[in-house]
Amino acid sequence: MSKLLIIDGHAVIHRAYHSIPLLTSNGQPVNALYGFYSMLLSAVYQLKPKYLIVCLDSPGPTFRQTEFVGYRAKRKTPDSDLISQLPLLKSTLEQSQIKTFSLGGYEADDLIGTISRRAAKKKFIDEVVIITGDKDLMQLVTSKIHLLMPVRGLSETKIFKTQDVVEKLGVLPKQVIDLKALMGDMSDNYPGVTGIGPKVATSLLSEYQNLDNIYQNIDKIKPIVREKLIKDKDNAYLSQKLATIIDNIPLEFKLSQSRWGDQIVFSLDKLFKSYNFKSLLSRLDQKSKPQQSSLF
Repeated sequence: MSKLLIIDGHAVIHRAYHSIPLLTSNGQPVNALYGFYSMLLSAVYQLKPKYLIVCLDSPGPTFRQTEFVGYRAKRKTPDSDLISQLPLLKSTLEQSQIKTFSLGGYEADDLIGTISRRAAKKKFIDEVVIITGDKDLMQLVTSKIHLLMPVRGLSETKIFKTQDVVEKLGVLPKQVIDLKALMGDMSDNYPGVTGIGPKVATSLLSEYQNLDNIYQNIDKIKPIVREKLIKDKDNAYLSQKLATIIDNIPLEFKLSQSRWGDQIVFSLDKLFKSYNFKSLLSRLDQKSKPQQSSLF
């Protein structure tokens, strides 16, 4: 079975940051870096991908911030100890010869969307698995694209397929952007329709399937909800646009250049030795054995 594993780099390293404190001899925190590579090894040994790609956010504004100045405006600034490890993540991935993508003006989500959609069309790819903690990526799930996400703390993970998305959010993957359009998103700070929560939003989408159909049938909707929808129609469509992951960026890439193999293992061996990641080294040496440790 030929499998592509895509890692949502910054989403994963943010989760990994809350693992054990760890410093280099010169005082540089490396706990998030350690946690990231611990997850990477566990994922590779459990899922056995033929191809591996890491997608990263790039510095600077994205097109979403151009569309809506308030986008992500209320997010807390990450700890300085975490921020100091983000350049280390990029440089160590390059040292490891792991194929990495980032692109100015776009989020990692958009790169993941583009790569996963294109890869899923390849006959020689049986499955694409995206490792992330971001529910926004549930919109990408298909019969061939799945998510691996944490479900309880950092210790338990679950593969999300279409039915799992329905059970979690109450809508199909293709309806996730319209759910966000109606409800908004507190984390990303875009508005949605004021006064519409998950219960009403999922009910509307169950009856009318998508945002366009809701507004085309606005006269059939009960007055109290109809008034809210009419008042915030512009916000609903703005939120839909902000929530939609771009899946057609003109990226140049060949899957053959992202193959997991001995050269990466050799490079990781050197990397782990340089950071004195002894337990990761031992796991790398035992790479043929199943790993039981947490993915996150």
